[in-house]
Amino acid sequence: MFDYQTSKHAHFDAACRAFALAHNLEDVAAAVGMRPQILRNKLNPVQPHRLTCDELLAITDYTEDARLLDGMLGQINCLPSVPINNATEANMQFCALSATANVGAIAGEAVSTEHMTAARRTQILDRARDAIRSLSVLAYTVESRLQHSAPVLAAAVDIVTTSPSGMM
Repeated sequence: MFDYQTSKHAHFDAACRAFALAHNLEDVAAAVGMRPQILRNKLNPVQPHRLTCDELLAITDYTEDARLLDGMLGQINCLPSVPINNATEANMQFCALSATANVGAIAGEAVSTEHMTAARRTQILDRARDAIRSLSVLAYTVESRLQHSAPVLAAAVDIVTTSPSGMM
């Protein structure tokens, strides 16, 4: 059904480097029960050591930074992770504003004539992933709201949007 293909680009390695620069690895290592040097080695692409799935989950849970997961998903040509536990009606405005702000910042970068550094590239990609995440959470919230509050209306919307005569 799905055709996952490993990317030729080192998305996960880049995510590991960016994560290491963005966090205090001693605190992260202590929180997940690992020695700091071992964590540094596991985040260093030239070292043979790699993060296990359990370590990746623990690190993401502690830091609430999905960068490593997004790098792993990018490596198999998938979109960023979307934490649907953030999909609440109270977050709708925040998600809409966050997505708009990130897209605006990306548009500003698109017209910039500055040299593309690794840090700038990482910042643009982080904003793009955050925008995708915010829009996905917003869509999930709206869909959930529509399905729970008015199932008949949701069914009518599905019929109109999927029928050939209802297409615009």
